[in-house]
Amino acid sequence: MKMTQKELSHLIFLSEVVLTGKKKSLMDETLQCLLYIVKSLEEIDLPDSVVDQIERLIGLIETDLREENERIQEIHSHLDWPQNVRRKPLG
Repeated sequence: MKMTQKELSHLIFLSEVVLTGKKKSLMDETLQCLLYIVKSLEEIDLPDSVVDQIERLIGLIETDLREENERIQEIHSHLDWPQNVRRKPLG
């Protein structure tokens, strides 16, 4: 099945409304729609300026996920300390 330009334009409009309006309750659905479209593509021809923006956004996403993963690993390593090494909260 093919999506028409009108349908794609409507999805773009909805995505922009969700993003600019910070409609967090609709972010999952919006991302899911966009993910379906991206997964259906084998390749796409984009202007260099768009590729630059996408690469910048990907870098931000990867950095944020790495930092979160490092924080989680640090928390787990502190939780794994032996009981006798941990400070007692009240004395």
